[in-house]
Amino acid sequence: MTVRRLDKETGDIVTRGQQFVNEVYEVEQTIKTRLNLFLGEYFRNITDGTPWYEQILGKFASLNAAESALRARIANTPDVVRLTSFAAQYDINTRAYTVRAGVLTTFGEASVLLTNPFGPSDPTPIVPPDPQATQVVINELSVVV
Repeated sequence: MTVRRLDKETGDIVTRGQQFVNEVYEVEQTIKTRLNLFLGEYFRNITDGTPWYEQILGKFASLNAAESALRARIANTPDVVRLTSFAAQYDINTRAYTVRAGVLTTFGEASVLLTNPFGPSDPTPIVPPDPQATQVVINELSVVV
């Protein structure tokens, strides 16, 4: 399987030069993409995604449940044979969540580092609005729905 290469800094699809990645790099990129996809974010399959708000972040999250969800998300990536190492850490001062994983793929060993899946410049996650709410605040503006 070959996938389109994403720019490492911006996450945009690369349109010049080497536009595709395969083998080990493909698996690394696919793992990062799968971890960055929030549960319910993809309209064609709302059951797919990483349960960041549902199981990993928040005061209700247990460390075992959070790590289990992340491990399962990585292990179920196509071409991943098994996890060789795993570490997840939350820095309360910077509010950054870091995931490090080593995986054995069908192409060889790979390592993945995902820091702050909420965006490179904004460490504060955007909480989706409550579907039962009748008022949503966006950038200090009140919008009544």
